[in-house]
Amino acid sequence: MLIEASEKCYNYFRGDNNFKGLSGLVHIIREYFPAFTHRNYKLFWTGQVISLIGTWMQNAALNWIVYSMTRDGFLSGLMTAVQFTPLFAFSLFAGLIIERFPKRKILIFTQSMLLVFALIFYILLYFNRLTYPLILIILFFIGTIQALDNPTRQSFVVELVEGKKHLLNAIALNSAAFNAARLVGPAVAGKMMADFGAKWCFLFNAISFLAVLMGLLMMKMKDIPSRHQIKDPLSDIKEGLKYIKKTPKLLYTIISLVIIPTFCMNFNVLIPIYTKDYLMMQEKAYGMLLSSLGLGALIGAIFVAVRASKEKALYFQLMGSFGLSAFLIILGLLKNYNLSILNLVVLGLFMISFNTTSNSILQFNSPDEMRGRIMSVYSLVFGGLTPIGSLYAGTLAKYAGANNAFIISGIIGFIGFFVLFKRRRELV
Repeated sequence: MLIEASEKCYNYFRGDNNFKGLSGLVHIIREYFPAFTHRNYKLFWTGQVISLIGTWMQNAALNWIVYSMTRDGFLSGLMTAVQFTPLFAFSLFAGLIIERFPKRKILIFTQSMLLVFALIFYILLYFNRLTYPLILIILFFIGTIQALDNPTRQSFVVELVEGKKHLLNAIALNSAAFNAARLVGPAVAGKMMADFGAKWCFLFNAISFLAVLMGLLMMKMKDIPSRHQIKDPLSDIKEGLKYIKKTPKLLYTIISLVIIPTFCMNFNVLIPIYTKDYLMMQEKAYGMLLSSLGLGALIGAIFVAVRASKEKALYFQLMGSFGLSAFLIILGLLKNYNLSILNLVVLGLFMISFNTTSNSILQFNSPDEMRGRIMSVYSLVFGGLTPIGSLYAGTLAKYAGANNAFIISGIIGFIGFFVLFKRRRELV
């Protein structure tokens, strides 16, 4: 299917057959990337691509700064844990806010606040006033904003594509944007840090948020919440959790998301340590390793966008969880920089196959009136448990080495795979 799509693109640019002119390109987009036929989605996606490059530059720079400042894997893990603790504390309540207020307006607020925090980082670095305690304080506030921002963006997609018909395609294209940024951002950050200093990564990130805000302001849509009042917050949260419990497709997807992202996707914590202490390399190598993971994830996202469907989602989910676990173990056994790059490309492909289809399975099986609450649970387990995963990875890397942390994480990942595989007949 990917080869076929490539051939059609080639024919379009060559002007052959039925692909001459603009109509040929429109045909390719409609057939393989139908989410792009929705104007609001195009605006959102374009802004996200630009903003996410800045976000990945900031993440890469911050992880490198902290490990260079502390030389302690535990403190690197603690930093990530502090950022994601608010997701654990507030995600379920965020679901109620998402259903109560228009999602577009929520995103305008959250993206504006993230812009402000990026500027604060830049100013502190510019005046050489950034310390580890200040980093933790700022990241806690960023995490609080993200506790609302993340589930809002996830549940907003169905409105951008006006229903579920193009939902999986849109989710996959979102992953493509995220991972194109993961590919570009760390590589640019590595060179920028080496040549000019880390502070410019934060300034670029602040500016990049303007692209998202412009897209949100240009959208033409009715800002209507899915419900108009919150009667009893705890009762409403329990209602959402009960619905997940009685729906196997939601329940076992959530269980696998508790296990696999928490213990198998701690790359921001482990790759700086793996680069410095195991491969004995510096900033540019670190940026390339992170970008390699992004390249694989980008390939995986495009592959899922072109090939996956609602009916094939479970197959891609199983394939992703198995491959991710296996190649984590292989990465821990490698000590060659070039082979590590290739392995991370493959790891990224399987990682995004699991992530994208897990997200889409939850959304396909979510009633509109509960989407905010269900996606807030997704954010809770996918991001809110990151503090546990970060502390686990940082502590394990400190005492056993980053390479052994990858191996142990891969073994744990197979537990998540077997949860899905054992229940596969209930999930079809």
